[in-house]
Amino acid sequence: MSTARELEARFSRACEVLLGELASGEAISIEFSGESSTFLRFNRGARQIGEVDQSRVSFKYYRDGRTLSSLFETTDSPELDARTAAAALDRARREAALLPEDPYQTLPAAAGSSREEFTGQLPESGRLPKTILDPARPFQGAGADFVGIHSQGPVCRGAANSKGARHWFATENFVVDYSAWLANGKAVKSSYAGREWDDQEYARKLGSELPRLEALSRGERTIPAGEYRVYIAADALGEFVPFFSWNGLSERQIREGESAFIALKEGRRLMSPSFSLSQDFGLGIEPRFNELGEVAPDHLPLIEGGRLANSLVSARSARQYGVASNASPEWEGLRSASIGAGELAEEEVFVSIGTGLYLSNLHYLNWSDFDSARVTGMTRFACFWIEGGRLVAPIKDMRFDESLYHLFGDKLKALSSKRQLVSETSTYDRRALGGSMLPGILVDGFTFTL
Repeated sequence: MSTARELEARFSRACEVLLGELASGEAISIEFSGESSTFLRFNRGARQIGEVDQSRVSFKYYRDGRTLSSLFETTDSPELDARTAAAALDRARREAALLPEDPYQTLPAAAGSSREEFTGQLPESGRLPKTILDPARPFQGAGADFVGIHSQGPVCRGAANSKGARHWFATENFVVDYSAWLANGKAVKSSYAGREWDDQEYARKLGSELPRLEALSRGERTIPAGEYRVYIAADALGEFVPFFSWNGLSERQIREGESAFIALKEGRRLMSPSFSLSQDFGLGIEPRFNELGEVAPDHLPLIEGGRLANSLVSARSARQYGVASNASPEWEGLRSASIGAGELAEEEVFVSIGTGLYLSNLHYLNWSDFDSARVTGMTRFACFWIEGGRLVAPIKDMRFDESLYHLFGDKLKALSSKRQLVSETSTYDRRALGGSMLPGILVDGFTFTL
């Protein structure tokens, strides 16, 4: 298995070839992704351990107003990597010549450098089954099957360009993405993620699931459509974060009329004064640099006091619309999201709900009307009916339809004082980086349609 330094050596070799063989009039921007990961999959008492060591270079080649993207895999063989990189560049030259010119082509211009390495304290690989599964034994006593995947190890990203930019980011982290299933088909689901593994915190988190798991064995309650007072836990709130990227806070989408937040931009709609959203790279979960080698601010406020503070602006939008870039990637999506905490204590959540719903997980979210920022979706795991400040019963799945202007605006009553890192858990193609630091929120009048 490769170390972060060995993965960085692969990045350096690729840059040496691609930058060294550029001809006059050519430009290039280079991205690198690599990982050396250990996985533990578990269910029904069985476990499977595996390892993945992979790295990839993707690049954009620019010449005569034309841009072409390409990629190739790297290895631990310098000779093979050099031949592969040279062949990829030669192929890009030939194919780019066949393309039409791009009037808004944005050439790499950044020339800075940066280096961020976040080391971690990870569980010992040889003891993973014991470390991950022993604290889950109480689930077996409750008649539940503990199911999920644990991943850990260094994940790296790099960027460079022909103007001289060179950036490196490496982090050692872990994610336990788990659920505990009862024979009746009900489950609790959550994750434990970070860079510093803590046996006691992991055991505490699993232990906190037991009361909810016990409640799932009670008879299911059907709740009629209507408006309810609800608490949306951090895991569930994380399902709303992508909507700030999808028809969201992109400068280009706002300008082209494809954003749900045009009214927020124009000041016609506001969110709650207690709601704040920022892009916070201080979380150390993904790099600040983008594909052009530009470096975003460490902290960028997006919504402050319910008002739009900044949109996400790429170099391409900056050129097209004559505004300043804040080093957003070309897709102008939100990275390392952070929603500010409030004052609602965890032990006061049920009492604060009074009579209403506790929502642990949501899924199948989609825009129902992005002009009014309305989102629809379904309740999922471990959602409960609360009555008189006490957990009564699990609920039958319900569909909601609510505007983000209400959810984070006039219907927002409180935010929890404790926040949770809701980490990206995707391992499709490669281990994903990123995530969100989120509180839970108390909402009055949340709309359910079915």
